[in-house]
Amino acid sequence: MQEILHGTMSLEKFRFQIRHNYQYLLEYTRCWAVGFSKCRGFDEMYDWYQILSSTMEGTVLHNRDFWAQQLGVSMDELEATIMAEGKRSYTSHQLARAMEGGLPECMMALFPCNILYRFFGDDLLPQCTLPKENLYYQWLEFYTLPAYRAKCDNEIRMVDALCGGATPRDRARLLEIFAESCNYEFLQWRDMYCKMETWPLPELFSPKFTTIPQ
Repeated sequence: MQEILHGTMSLEKFRFQIRHNYQYLLEYTRCWAVGFSKCRGFDEMYDWYQILSSTMEGTVLHNRDFWAQQLGVSMDELEATIMAEGKRSYTSHQLARAMEGGLPECMMALFPCNILYRFFGDDLLPQCTLPKENLYYQWLEFYTLPAYRAKCDNEIRMVDALCGGATPRDRARLLEIFAESCNYEFLQWRDMYCKMETWPLPELFSPKFTTIPQ
């Protein structure tokens, strides 16, 4: 994050982050859809739909359209990216919690992603001295926009509603899920993005379907 704050991250590393984060966000959106399928009435369905739609129409498309264009990453490159091991482990954790648990478990697995990026924007953008047209400034600024802040506020309200009445035992279990997701968020920056780590044997993967000539 310090490299983004000071504008010293290489474009190669930034492209790597955008490509793999795009693949992650597709799976992340699927997890919200799993939660949506477990909603018990209109109010819950409406709350989850708001997050699901804003994630797909806002964050996913922002990575797919704006950042891909800014960084010269083609749609074929985005779609052909094989999600790195760190991201795959993270989404497997989120999907497992969403599938095996109820709405509280699903929420606690997904909550750290959006809220931590909001903290990135709130904490780091005021420290950023880069020009506003700089790519890294714009990346941080996205997580301070009113629409993104509103989505996070909505998630905080949902966490309170879903988890506020939990027993001490259930609360400890939910906090464990939350802590696991927070650790995955930390690991992806420390290991995957900084070191550009993918899989130890990437040559074993067959190329994804793409219109790029083989």
